[in-house]
Amino acid sequence: MYTTSMKASAVIAADQMPPVTILICTRDRGDSIVKTIRSILACTYPDFILLIVDQSDDTRTARVIDAFAGEPRLRYVHSNSQGLSVSLNVGLALSNTDFVIITDDDCEVPPTWIGELTQIFLRYPRVGVIFCNVVPAPHDTQAGFVPDCISSRSFLVEDVAHWQTSDGLNIGIGAGMAIRRSAAEAIGGFDPLFGSGSHFRSGNDTDFTLRALVAGYQVYHTHTVSIIHHGFRTYEQGRRLLRNNMYGLGGIYGRLLRRGHLFALRRLASIILVMIVQPALNALLHLRPPRVLGRIIWLIRGLLTGLMITPPKPTHNRSRLLDH
Repeated sequence: MYTTSMKASAVIAADQMPPVTILICTRDRGDSIVKTIRSILACTYPDFILLIVDQSDDTRTARVIDAFAGEPRLRYVHSNSQGLSVSLNVGLALSNTDFVIITDDDCEVPPTWIGELTQIFLRYPRVGVIFCNVVPAPHDTQAGFVPDCISSRSFLVEDVAHWQTSDGLNIGIGAGMAIRRSAAEAIGGFDPLFGSGSHFRSGNDTDFTLRALVAGYQVYHTHTVSIIHHGFRTYEQGRRLLRNNMYGLGGIYGRLLRRGHLFALRRLASIILVMIVQPALNALLHLRPPRVLGRIIWLIRGLLTGLMITPPKPTHNRSRLLDH
């Protein structure tokens, strides 16, 4: 189902907007988070808390956040846990709002960001996950790239049978993600096997989204608001990132297949087409050797591992999010 651009101000008056939690998970990133904090605190939304969950081994991030000590909307928590999904679950368990908006510690958001995403939740009561566009900050394209996810349209995914993507692979990415906390509780939160610092190293956003769809929630991607991502990677780092992504995707669909969700076969076929077949054909057309063997290997490794791991029992208890 396709939807057109939505003007947030037309949906509900500002004095009726519900409280929102903004969640940032960070680890050993030092002062990169300062721009993110400043941009969020500059948002025009009337009622929000910025919650930072810090898994750092050092105190650099804590020291730079001290500069915001007088800001009543900011809450800082240090966690001895490891892994992005675990950190996200800690943040969800500590949140007191049903709408939780997530971004990364190397992003900047526009002033209307919170309001526009919240309006979508209010307009679509069955939406459990929202993504916005994530655009790259200016960078030297000869030296590397910045991960992004940009759609030219807004769209609603009503169920797994109508899965759509923004860029041929992703519906959205975790740097610009919002979730209904009640949906997170219903599906057991983020799976600690996925995301940076985990066994599968990536994919926590995609895994969460697919499980939300399986549980009957809808997913919305809006192109009317974008955040800026400063996460520059060299092309060498990009190759490692791609390997991790393929491993994570294989794990996601292996886990879904083990649970009996056969729609994962269709999604796997799409990934093979987009990430393996099309790049290989393009290389051959330009008389270059197709360098896709590594992608195939890591996708299969992830798939087999996902098939072998026993799925955890589902939980609907908010407190169990902290147990992850």
